[in-house]
Amino acid sequence: MTTPTPDVLAALRSLRQSRRFLSTPVDDKDLQQLLEVARWTGSAKNTQPWHLVVVTDPETNRALAGCGDFAGFLEGVTASIVVAVEGESRAVAYDDGRLQERVMLAAASLGIGSGTAWFSTGESRQRVRDLLGLPEKLDPWSAIGLGYTDVSQAQAAPQLSGRKPLEEISSWGRYGQPAPPTAL
Repeated sequence: MTTPTPDVLAALRSLRQSRRFLSTPVDDKDLQQLLEVARWTGSAKNTQPWHLVVVTDPETNRALAGCGDFAGFLEGVTASIVVAVEGESRAVAYDDGRLQERVMLAAASLGIGSGTAWFSTGESRQRVRDLLGLPEKLDPWSAIGLGYTDVSQAQAAPQLSGRKPLEEISSWGRYGQPAPPTAL
């Protein structure tokens, strides 16, 4: 059995969304590394239902920021990766989220902050499709905003930070059953 290293577990626990960024551009080589991580991300039946559009133009990122209720922070990124997927099944939605999380973890390992933007309506996705020249068969559901986190600014509203106690979000064996003493 392989035992994860404490560094990997710490990285997984510490990943947070960034919403405020410095103006320092993300290096193209780093963006290429993130695309390689995306390329190797698993998908349902290995369909790889995505096409990724890297956006480094500030005007285009500003326009993307106006394309959804959960995309405004893209105005301040120095790069974004728009994830356009083929199909609308639950598997495709799962694959989209899986790819985003992998890219965000890879970005963190490179010292790059990241956040997830959502284009939640058909209208917002059409605006993104038009902006980026995507074919109709691809639905741009999300984007990963990238940049160097501005640690002098709050990244999330205070009421949204922190984590619920483990006992509140998990059960053992059956709903409502606490963890055995040996697991604590």
